[in-house]
Order: sequence, then structure tokens, then C-alpha cells
Amino acid sequence: MTRFSKRIEELIDENGETVQSLAEMGKINRTTLQRLKTGERLPTKKVFDNLCKALRLSNAEVEELQTLLEITQVGERCYYNRQKIVELIAIIYELTSYQIPFIKEVKIKAVGEPKGGSATAPLVREPIEIINGPGAVLAMIENSIDRELFGAERPHLKLAIPSHFEAIYRHIFEQMLGNQKHLTLQDVQSFPETAAETADPGLGALKTLIGLSLLDNVSYQSNYYYQSTGDAPEINVLFPYFILTTEAVITISRDFGRAVRYHDPALYRLYQKGFVTILQQTEAFIEESRDLFAIYTLDSTYRIRQVVEPLPCFAYYATHEMVAAKVKKNLPFYEPLVAATNRFYDYFKQENRSMINVFSLTNLATFMETGSMYFPEEICEPFTPAERLMLTRQVRDDIVADVRKTYAFDEDKIALNAAVEFVNEATMVHLILHYKKGDQQVFKTVKLKEANIVAAFDDFFRSLPGSPYVLPKEATVAAMDQLISQYEARA
Repeated sequence: MTRFSKRIEELIDENGETVQSLAEMGKINRTTLQRLKTGERLPTKKVFDNLCKALRLSNAEVEELQTLLEITQVGERCYYNRQKIVELIAIIYELTSYQIPFIKEVKIKAVGEPKGGSATAPLVREPIEIINGPGAVLAMIENSIDRELFGAERPHLKLAIPSHFEAIYRHIFEQMLGNQKHLTLQDVQSFPETAAETADPGLGALKTLIGLSLLDNVSYQSNYYYQSTGDAPEINVLFPYFILTTEAVITISRDFGRAVRYHDPALYRLYQKGFVTILQQTEAFIEESRDLFAIYTLDSTYRIRQVVEPLPCFAYYATHEMVAAKVKKNLPFYEPLVAATNRFYDYFKQENRSMINVFSLTNLATFMETGSMYFPEEICEPFTPAERLMLTRQVRDDIVADVRKTYAFDEDKIALNAAVEFVNEATMVHLILHYKKGDQQVFKTVKLKEANIVAAFDDFFRSLPGSPYVLPKEATVAAMDQLISQYEARA
């Protein structure tokens, strides 16, 4: 019996009706309903809706039952992975849409210090402090981080820990959100495969890491190594993982069950040198750049499975003449950029015909109003009203004719602003962030090749068509028709 069928059984018992009477009220075959109750089969949408009406369920009960049905259909880990990706999109939206005021100060927890003392008392400077137990280890690490943020004039943290130590990153994020301090954070990150039955821990960590990179008061340099290759760099003095504050080294066991904090200058220098060595052996993970060649990998050719972005994919309709007209001619690299963009678009049109594209109607309306895409203003000219109408009409017509697998988000369920693009390739997830920080356009890129993370994003993107997160085709076309009519009237 599944959790879904068990809940069906409970609801039928609570309702007080027999299976026969409920089947009659819901116009459901009695044998079908009996098999739903025992877990032998799952309902169609029509049977599900009729059963909810017959049971007279509240909206909250229907939502709970829908969740249990989806978990039964796709499995717990897949379901919760999808939820984590939705949360990732939400945190990007929140942190790039709203200015976080710097009004908070660091508060040091009065727990986790093995030698006692108050929260603000000077740190006990024993040469070596050994901590046992996951709870005590986390409390000591949090206290060390808080003291760094509280006491250091220029707080600096260096972390060489895996993604399933997410609680550490989550603590840093919570402390820095709205904090008056400025933190320089460097890390070496990995997302190893785990045996977790719920969400992949790497997805939760990714949400926190992206959130940290978007905070104005955190200067974040992140590198990555692929544990799946078996080449994970380690400095193995005692334990494989470590954290550096400005004056202490914390080494952590693989199972997070034991940690040692050292106040030893020689050992500190060893780990500082080791951290530099690890950085040299790894590649940039979260990288800030204004180089469009690097951001969009215009010189690369690859097969794209899905793109989730603010605007519908206009690459299919971009001519060489349009590209030449949109790139500003006073750029010193005008000709190489035009040539690379045209090569990229030509390959894209030829090789990515089956790509799934999911976009935001709100951002399409903004594009129709301003003609601006998310490229730096000094690089790209805005599109004229006629060009905006032409591009939007072509997208609309292709949706009607089923030429492109193009869908619009239901923005009551997922809010996607102009700050984010996801490009899912066969072996890599490419996340591009572009948003305003003051008067400056910021570009950041994240490229992940870890197979389990790529698979999780691939599943999420493939699940979007037909899911509650995207609008039906008719609703999408109707919204686009209204938008087109509105701007045709202005022409």
C-alpha cells in the first residue's frame, strides 16, 4: 500500500460512506475505486477530480492528496528534487527583485564552546580542541563563524567542504542576510552522489550557494571539483575537510562526527598553502564576468535539451542582418562578437529543434514595452516596436502550429524575473544570472557537470510541459494575442 492509497483509505473511512456509495456519487467504477484504495492502481485526472468532489475535500486536503499522488507516480527523491529546484528559482527571484536593507548585526550563539564562557567572551585559545558528535561539531563551527564575523575587521572564511555539509553554508547565509558586515568567502565545492531517499542534498546546497553569491555584502569566489572522477583533492593531516578563519583551522571528519580546532601558526600556514593548491587544481564554479563570449559560450557548439529563461527563445528568428544591427558598432570587438553570435545562432537553429523552452509572460510584456533584453546596455541596441511585434508574433504562431516546444510559466506558481536563465545540455547545467546592482549590470555563471545534479534538472525541465507550473497552450496563446493586440494598437 502506498502513502497515497493509505490516505485514500483514511479519507473514505472519515467520510463514513461505503465504497459503493462514493463510486456512485463520483461516477467512478466501483472496482476502480476499490483498487485505488488498495494501491493496485492510480487515478486518471478525471477520476481524481471526481473522487475529491465525492469525498467533499477541502482545498488543503486536495493539495495534500495531489502531493501524495505525485510522490507515488515519480518517487520521493524525484518529487523533492523538483521542489528544491522550484525553491532555487524562488530565492533567485527574491534576492534579485528586492533590496535587502543592511540593518542586522551578528549575534553569537552561546552554545558549542567546549570550554564554557559567555557568548561574547574572548575565544578560548587552547592549541587543540577536539569536538565529538555532529550537533557539537556544527555548534562549534557556527560559533567560530560568528566570532569571525563579529570580531574580525575584515571577516574572511575559506571552506573546503562537500555540499552535504549544507548546514554550514545555510548558517553563513542566515547571518549575512541583511548584515552590516562584509564577508570575503572562498570555497572549494563538490556535489557527490549520496544515498539520500528524499531530495539530493546537492540541490539544497546549490540553492544556498546561489543565495550567498547574490548578497551584496558577500564577496564570493567559488571553485569546484568533481568527486565522481575520483580525483578529489584533500589535505589529509587528520581529517579530509577543513575551514579557515583568520586565525584558526577547523578540520572535520568525513562523517561530520568529529572536528578539531587548531590555533597553531605553522599548521595554519600549511592549510593556507594547501587551500591555494586546491584552487589551482579546480575550476571556477560561480564566476562573475562581463565577457559575453564566456557567459554564453558563443564559441561552443552543443545540443540543448531545455532552456528556462525570461523571454521566449528568439534565437530561431534572429537573422545575420538583425544581429549586425543590434550589436553596437562602436564596440572594439564588434566584428568578432557579430561573427561568433551568428555562428552560434546558425548552429542553434540547426541542432536544437526539439529543445523545450519555458518563459515568462511578464518578462515578455516588459520586452514589448522597452525593447531591451538582458544584455549590457553598452553592447546591445534595443529592439524597435516593429521588431518586438515581429518576434512575438513568430513565437505565437509557432506555439499554435506546434513547431516549437514552447511554454509559459503559470506565474502564480513560479515567479521568474529577468535575472535568470537555465540552459540544460546533455552533460551540463548552465545557469546564467544577470541583474542590476545599483546602476551596474551584473553577470554570473554557474556550470555544473555532476551527473546526478544534471539528471535532477533534466527531470524537472522535462516534467514542466503538462505540469501545473506551466499554462495550457490555449491560455498562453490567448495571453500573447492580448499582448500583440495591445501593441498593434499603438503602432
